[in-house]
Amino acid sequence: MKSIVKKYLVVALTVLSISSVDAQTFGFGCLGLSGFHAGYSRQSFEFPGINQYVNDQINSFDHVPTNPAEPMKFQILSGYRVGANLFRAKFSSVFITAKGYFQFLKQQQEISTQVQNDVVRQSYKVSMNHWGVGLDFGTSLFSILDWKIVEGHVLVFSSEFAQEIFINEVSQGEIKFSPDKTQVGYFVGSGLIFHIIPDYISAEGTVGYNFIQIDKMDNTSYGSIPTGTSNKKALDKGTFSITVQLNIGFPL
Repeated sequence: MKSIVKKYLVVALTVLSISSVDAQTFGFGCLGLSGFHAGYSRQSFEFPGINQYVNDQINSFDHVPTNPAEPMKFQILSGYRVGANLFRAKFSSVFITAKGYFQFLKQQQEISTQVQNDVVRQSYKVSMNHWGVGLDFGTSLFSILDWKIVEGHVLVFSSEFAQEIFINEVSQGEIKFSPDKTQVGYFVGSGLIFHIIPDYISAEGTVGYNFIQIDKMDNTSYGSIPTGTSNKKALDKGTFSITVQLNIGFPL
């Protein structure tokens, strides 16, 4: 999959360099202008190692849950995105866009338990914040609607798992786990762009898949996730992703 994304980026850049010689129209930014965007995402990941660790921690307490539930599962992360639309080159009815952004993603869950006379609240959080740069290639369907046929991103993740225990609402300290090096992932998707005010404001929706894997996350004092006896990965893969965003353009 990495080779597919790299080939897509090379092809898109080649098309851009060749077509710019004979382009009928050429603009900068998401709408033919320089600009920025902000949006919201929901992204799905598989965390077998983290989920096993969390439920082992919960089950280690001699307790009676005050909010009993199914085994805790981290899977759907959500958060906000901010970025810049670096340029959009238009060639008749097709276009190529380059963009960069920062994405905040997290999922937080907790469970409260009764241990003798104390209420113990266990809080767990997974963060998958990342930088992204990418290209999309598309065509105009109508005067106010564009189709992004294919979109590809390279993602640089700053991933973290954190746990915190509260006894009678007093924190006992936070423990954080993270990979030993920066993780690189990829995204491939497609979407639509609806032009609210042509050349100035548009709404954009994108669906696709993330591709990333994290073998383990470490803490120098508390070991690693997963533990040495587990053959599961902390993050096995990324899956479905959906993003909606608002683009604002400025004339040059």
